Amino acid sequence: MYEYRIYRIVRNGKYYLPSNLTSEQEAIYVQIIDWKRKNITTQRGLYRGHEYDAIFPDESPIPAMLYKPIIPLLDKMQQGKFAYKPHKFAFHAVSSQTACINLFMPLLLSEDADRILPMIPGCPADFSKIARNKLFSGFCFEYWGQDIKQGTGVLNDHSKQAGTDADVAIAYYNTEDKLCLWLIEHKLSEREFTECGAYKSKANKNKDNCTKCNLMDIAKDPQKCHYHTIGYKYWDTLENHLDRFQGTLEIKGCPFKDGLNQLWRNQMLAFALQETGTYNRVTFSVCHHGKNTMLDKSINQYKALTNEDRMFSSFTNYDVLNAVNVHDSELQKWLQWYKELYCF
Repeated sequence: MYEYRIYRIVRNGKYYLPSNLTSEQEAIYVQIIDWKRKNITTQRGLYRGHEYDAIFPDESPIPAMLYKPIIPLLDKMQQGKFAYKPHKFAFHAVSSQTACINLFMPLLLSEDADRILPMIPGCPADFSKIARNKLFSGFCFEYWGQDIKQGTGVLNDHSKQAGTDADVAIAYYNTEDKLCLWLIEHKLSEREFTECGAYKSKANKNKDNCTKCNLMDIAKDPQKCHYHTIGYKYWDTLENHLDRFQGTLEIKGCPFKDGLNQLWRNQMLAFALQETGTYNRVTFSVCHHGKNTMLDKSINQYKALTNEDRMFSSFTNYDVLNAVNVHDSELQKWLQWYKELYCF
């Protein structure tokens, strides 16, 4: 939650920040705010009557932090069937969604993308080339299979307000020339992945199951999960892949009630998309800021639960940048711009 305070940084003076930031979040905020002050404006914006440095003073039709050269093609994407819905805080200087687009779109548009992607840890081992004839030139943002099944989607959980989606989807042809998909969840300053909404929901009349039943208890009787009772297909999808979730994990109750929930739902999205037959193989990764170690616990727990199965991987934005051995002058300009904004 946003709570107001003035925080003093010795080397740069005053920063108007939320009061509940961790030291890692604060470092990311200060880096981005310094760039905003130098390159856009020193003025602060208002949220619930309080000034914050990470908010802009005036509304704009597009996020001010977007990398300018990609905006024309992003506008074109937004006019087609792979238009994405901007997050509530997309216009915030520390927006994870905007940072995600800034990291991936210039790279994915590059002619060097097929050479660079395999250098990123977590890139599917069978990657051959981006499927430029699929999605929007081979990729899109906030993907939930909207081109495969409209309405509530393949997991039956999609609505205008909520639903499982991947921040980035990259369609590619593998080494056998079969169409595959790589889903990526991107995190910037978040301290945890999205937790289970059903566990917190007042409509859930059986919350005891969340803390008393383990994974196998619920897998055998999915009616114990509130999400299953309202028609979401998470446990139905898991049933066909339960053998991949046999690792040892010291978590009381359902392992998906806290930070592992988003990882699990995205994995179920990958499985459900693969089961439609549209894609030969669908894998899922997390990309997070290299200075954000707050997510490591959940990532490592998920890897332990899945016995390090290659269906899931994680890497950082620094890994992406290190993979870019630039020959393309336009990509070189982006690389320098991105580093100045997000890296320290």
